[in-house]
Amino acid sequence: MSMILICGSGRSGTSAVARLLHEAGVSLGNDLIEADEFNAEGYYEERQLVLINEAILNAAGLGRWFSVASRQELLAAACRYRFEMCALAAEATPAWKDPRFCWTLEPWIEVLPQRPRVIVCLRSPGEVVASTLRYYGLAGDEPTRAVEHVWREENERLLEVIGEYGLDALTVEFDQLHVDPQRAVEPLARFAGRTLDPGFIRRDLRHHEGSTPPHLAELYERVAALGAVWRA
Repeated sequence: MSMILICGSGRSGTSAVARLLHEAGVSLGNDLIEADEFNAEGYYEERQLVLINEAILNAAGLGRWFSVASRQELLAAACRYRFEMCALAAEATPAWKDPRFCWTLEPWIEVLPQRPRVIVCLRSPGEVVASTLRYYGLAGDEPTRAVEHVWREENERLLEVIGEYGLDALTVEFDQLHVDPQRAVEPLARFAGRTLDPGFIRRDLRHHEGSTPPHLAELYERVAALGAVWRA
């Protein structure tokens, strides 16, 4: 079975989903970033993967508020790190997790031995805004618009790349993961080919609830529809 990549706009439950796979015996890296005060359960991220993805994003000019990079710009930026990417891909574990795959998925497709399978973690942009602003100690209209911009661009890019490459993908909705973990985990278990324990979902860590604003509702539904065959 091909490698699984876990991604999704920040604050969307990627660590929770990664933990489910980790506890089921799926290795997510040879050198995982340690847990800290911001993520007590752990990040489940391969250290070198994060460093490479950060370098690609910086080289492509991403990171500033309202910034965006085309697919061509990201592929060109990744060329600078081709050697490091190939070396890491040669030692890849069965799964990797990094929210930055929203941008760097296509460059990694070019160096992985097989086309990966993708888990997309999806949370309502209203909750992502609230969680992100709390995390960074921000408030106001401009930060809200900036987070919504990132959410939109990242999810649009994921849909574009997944569709063009015909990748097998499954969306895991943050709301369902916390409201009805058993129901949310069943299709994920089929997708991963593992028995997963919904008891590892820390429902007490959900600090925000929010809706999807009308101007982002159609995009949310398109992302949520990924992997319908696994939910049948």
